[in-house]
Amino acid sequence: MHPDLLRLDGRFPLVEVMAWRPHVTLAALTGAAVLAGHRECRPAAAVLGAAALAGLAVVTPRAVTARRVPRTHDDLVILNLNVLRGGADTGELATMIAREAPDLVVLSESGTAFRDKLMPLVDGLGYRSWVSVGPEVRESRGMTLLASLRAGDLQVEGGDDMQCRHLRATGGILGRRNLFAVHATAPRDRKRTAAWREDLAVVSRWCRAQVAPIVAGDLNATLDHSALRATLHRCRSAATGTGRGLAATYPSSLPRALGIQIDHILVPSGTATSRFEVLDIAGSDHRAVLARVRLPVL
Repeated sequence: MHPDLLRLDGRFPLVEVMAWRPHVTLAALTGAAVLAGHRECRPAAAVLGAAALAGLAVVTPRAVTARRVPRTHDDLVILNLNVLRGGADTGELATMIAREAPDLVVLSESGTAFRDKLMPLVDGLGYRSWVSVGPEVRESRGMTLLASLRAGDLQVEGGDDMQCRHLRATGGILGRRNLFAVHATAPRDRKRTAAWREDLAVVSRWCRAQVAPIVAGDLNATLDHSALRATLHRCRSAATGTGRGLAATYPSSLPRALGIQIDHILVPSGTATSRFEVLDIAGSDHRAVLARVRLPVL
């Protein structure tokens, strides 16, 4: 239940199990309660219960709401979604963009084909777009970034520091700060788990910068993974203090209480979050993350 304490959770298959620690913790508490009803099983119940309570102490803070943060006109609104190899419903996504008016939209598993279907649907809203890959690259390897008129004169470039090409934006509404739009490798076997660790090491390097960045995308990791927690340095999850740190973004086929949160918006540690939502959208196995944040002044 706690392999992250020994950094064993970065190895396959423990990396998969660790993502579900909140659920394992609840199952262990239930099991301890059942065992406690049988005298001969009470020692085992005590051990299982102690491990479960330790897990609960780690998990519970993510479900706790801190003091309410008022919204201001200077807040930055970011929408983050994995569109499942370009399969998400572009009409529903366009409606969401029109309704929420995000300054920046980060779309994982999105290439030129998806971008070309989406942009006519938001025509007139003033959005510009960039894609990390060319039309010859499959959608699952691409990242798309949309920026509103309010985002100003952004400079955007692609990069290949991770297994999937990412986008880096700076300037405009971001000022000297960088925003990285990323998709980390899914740790589905030993080889891809090694690539996942390498991807998160890149995020760690970015988050150590003197001017802390924003990192948004599908990180294929939860905050139960020590590898993700180790990346944070000068950053934190935008969900911190909102009470929604356990709201599941994946898989969308499960109720939010039964899934895991692997899609993240990491922000500078001094950031205030006034809104954090997990939103359903048809055609993807992920849910979207919408965050309204006020960045620290540089």
